[in-house]
Amino acid sequence: MFPLYDATKFATWAAANNLIPVPTLAQAVWLTIDGTMYGTKDQQLLAPHTVQADIATYLAQFTVYNNLKITSNNFWSIVHEATGLVRVVYATEIVRTMIRQRLSEPQRHLIEQANYEIEPYTKNRHYFDDYTYNM
Repeated sequence: MFPLYDATKFATWAAANNLIPVPTLAQAVWLTIDGTMYGTKDQQLLAPHTVQADIATYLAQFTVYNNLKITSNNFWSIVHEATGLVRVVYATEIVRTMIRQRLSEPQRHLIEQANYEIEPYTKNRHYFDDYTYNM
């Protein structure tokens, strides 16, 4: 369902980018489909362009991603649609999602438990609806 999400690869990428599993959304930058929350070691708030540059290095591991035409207009749509990731802005208690992004049960539960607001900000462009891929 999410061709660019692999829990092991994501954990390895996160560790290489100074992100660690954290216990609450109040410390997280990313929330994965399995409910793992990743944040910075020193809880520094990352600038949006830093988050984008960092996640692009994770996505670059996948041939599928490298075969897409990536633009500033479709980058975040691809991130959310193909990974199921949710961006967490803990300073404002908002989680950023794709419009009509289907949240996993662990994501939904953690967001509701933390009482964070969901803020859809990018379109679902349906790149992967009928896409056949090999992991």
